[in-house]
Amino acid sequence: MKRLLLAGFAAVTLLAAAPATAQTPLFSENTDAEAVIEGPLNTIIRQAARNTDAHPATFTLTSAGAPLVLNIELSARGVSRRTLGICTFPPLRLNFEGQAVRGTAMRGQNQLKLVTQCRSGSQYEQMIALEYLAYRIYNEITPYSFRVRPINVTFRDSDGRRAEERQWNFLLEHESDLARRNERRVALDVAAGEVRFAQLDPAAATQYALFQFMIGNLDWDMVQAHGERACCHNTRLLATSAESRERIIPAPYDFDSSGLVNAPYAVPPEQFGLRSVRQRYYRGLCRFNEQVPAAIATFQSRRDAINALIAADPRLNDSRRQSTQRYIDEFYEIIADPAQVQRQIIGRCRG
Repeated sequence: MKRLLLAGFAAVTLLAAAPATAQTPLFSENTDAEAVIEGPLNTIIRQAARNTDAHPATFTLTSAGAPLVLNIELSARGVSRRTLGICTFPPLRLNFEGQAVRGTAMRGQNQLKLVTQCRSGSQYEQMIALEYLAYRIYNEITPYSFRVRPINVTFRDSDGRRAEERQWNFLLEHESDLARRNERRVALDVAAGEVRFAQLDPAAATQYALFQFMIGNLDWDMVQAHGERACCHNTRLLATSAESRERIIPAPYDFDSSGLVNAPYAVPPEQFGLRSVRQRYYRGLCRFNEQVPAAIATFQSRRDAINALIAADPRLNDSRRQSTQRYIDEFYEIIADPAQVQRQIIGRCRG
């Protein structure tokens, strides 16, 4: 039943806060790290659309006292940005040797995703800053969210075939660390469609869906895969054990196709009949409609903190900052109006 008694807005049932589990040093702060990545970058970038072969490289962290030089395996990663001709510089994966990072500022790290600047130019500099901002916004909503660490990277091609390049990038917390600091485990070996909606944690699934509505993102799924071999599209599932399939918490990632980022290559899925990714469309689950008032209350309680993130981000130019603030304000206007909530959220739920 899609109708919801909106009088329940005053009753707030927050998703339980994460236990106070230690965070790995790399993701314990949000200041810009500094690093140099040296390897066969020309080869990796030129072959990215065809393969994700790993190559020996070095990662030198220069922002934690004396330079820390680590041998890594470096490879291209991702799907759309890597294979569809969207980016001239693919996202990267950094594999560290476990023993080498012990006792260093990189301790606890094994495999990290690096979100790179897709193409050169100020437009793409703004886009990566906005995708980073999306992660920070969800950090304000729930601890069941990926941490990110900004990092200035100097890229050097060890074969001398590509000019040195410096980019502002960000690192994405590994899924196992996200699970561990919340005293959870990553649900392993999950096939597409194996997890049913009824097995999701109602409060977490509703916060997830409302966040995706907030940033105008439709490029996700909590139980299905879109071309991937395993579940779920742009989502990691967190459970009480690796094998558990009850009260699963979905954690989203990859927000470059959202209206918040508004990338030139992002288009809304045809089935929704939208003209632009800036148009919002709610894809939450009808079975969890009773959770909507509590989720809305959580978002409203974090509005000032989210606005502060937008205002304080040094990478956004004035135009992007203003348009981003307007876009977020429009979301808050919707959730403050019971009629709009009924029409745009409750009235469009799935299932």
